Amino acid sequence: MKIGTVAELEALDLEGKIPEEVCQEILSVVTYLDDTFGADREADYDDGGYVFIAESKEDLDYFAQNCVELDSPTLEYIELVPSNKEPYLNVFFLVNEYEVGISLFLPVSIAPEWYIDKTMFQGVGKEEVF
Repeated sequence: MKIGTVAELEALDLEGKIPEEVCQEILSVVTYLDDTFGADREADYDDGGYVFIAESKEDLDYFAQNCVELDSPTLEYIELVPSNKEPYLNVFFLVNEYEVGISLFLPVSIAPEWYIDKTMFQGVGKEEVF
């Protein structure tokens, strides 16, 4: 699921589908994109970027085939998004000569093992999460 603006996020009913903490992180990303690049931009064609939520292995495969390869050299960082439910990862890619940022949010349970190894745990021990 691709989300480019706050309006697109609000149009989706994500409550109960993904953890609230992840929704808040996604809101923070798309708010930044709207404030910086404009809320009326088209995420597929204009500068800025978008969020992609992968809820299944099939979504992850779609992302890899249609957006960015999972092991792309444009991968900038991977950070943990803790939640009271399942933890998620925010995998950030900076593509198109730094004009487009893509934040891939996915549950840890479907993440490639090497993503977990590269995750920035921000003071939380890996063993506490997994």
